[in-house]
Amino acid sequence: MKLTRRRLVLSGAVVLTVAWFGYLTTLVATEPDPGADSAEQLRGRLAAALNQRDAAGLADLLDYPQADRDGFARSYVEDLGAAGVHDVRVSLRGDLAVVEAELADGAPFTYALALQEKDGRWMAGFSPPVP
Repeated sequence: MKLTRRRLVLSGAVVLTVAWFGYLTTLVATEPDPGADSAEQLRGRLAAALNQRDAAGLADLLDYPQADRDGFARSYVEDLGAAGVHDVRVSLRGDLAVVEAELADGAPFTYALALQEKDGRWMAGFSPPVP
């Protein structure tokens, strides 16, 4: 069998395709599960994500449909910023995470999120309205 330019290019394309699928498989397999290891860790990460307007960090904590999780989190933190929400604090009260903050005009802003444990990972059920 003679090595021609066509065979060389075709072989290279096959090798690159196999390598690409291997990379994607590894990337997906090593991606951390959403949620937190404990309710306390969820509380801290939720407070940090809301204070820092970290949409990716928030999305990772939500018990929300996977297909819409990133878009919802991005929209939510944008709305928090537009409303001037600041000084976000999160406390645990039983099976709830209570989020307390202030609006731009100093008015209090409070809501509760249901905490849920699924397969050893803690997540926040996120359905309150944005101010």
